[in-house]
Amino acid sequence: MKGLLLKEFYMAVKYYKMSFLIDIVFIAVSFVSKENLAFLIFPLIISGVLPITMLGFDEKFKWTHYSGALPYSAAQLVSVKYLFGLLVQAAASILIFSAVLVRNKVMDGAAIPLSDAAMMVGGIFVVSLIMPALCLPICFKFGTEKGRIIYLISMCALGAGIMSFIPEGEIPDLTELPVLIIFASAVVIYALSWLVSIAVYDKRDLKG
Repeated sequence: MKGLLLKEFYMAVKYYKMSFLIDIVFIAVSFVSKENLAFLIFPLIISGVLPITMLGFDEKFKWTHYSGALPYSAAQLVSVKYLFGLLVQAAASILIFSAVLVRNKVMDGAAIPLSDAAMMVGGIFVVSLIMPALCLPICFKFGTEKGRIIYLISMCALGAGIMSFIPEGEIPDLTELPVLIIFASAVVIYALSWLVSIAVYDKRDLKG
């Protein structure tokens, strides 16, 4: 597993440099004024799609075929995407929280309480797990190109369905939901997605 994680890391460094640079730019912009605080959200959102991007590179360079000749199980090949995603998200969260600490030192008039900063970073971390959790099983089943299209169509249909049950002019207040319920739900969805992806990939291997 260590070798697979190193592969993901080397691939990310080689082919994702521009996105890392964009993350740094967004964090730097957040120091300009209090109104630019939203820019801290983007690094976590961008890092959330990294496992899907890495899977796309695997398909492009035929790693999905080559890996079949190596002593790796379907569970390991799938798990590395989820583990790498968690590591990247954790690193991005630490980077953002550190940026908030520095920002509080240099911008006394626009300081963010540490409890609020922790809630913000933790909330974004949890929410940013949802996209790869929903998208990865589809991508493992149909490939990243078809998977992204199916995912977008499904999300649009789901969004339209949800909106049809919401009275016109009313916006649900999601902040009323207990934080622990949101966190637990995201963890459960991510874990179930992990298991589903392993089952899907294992069957795809057996077929081909």
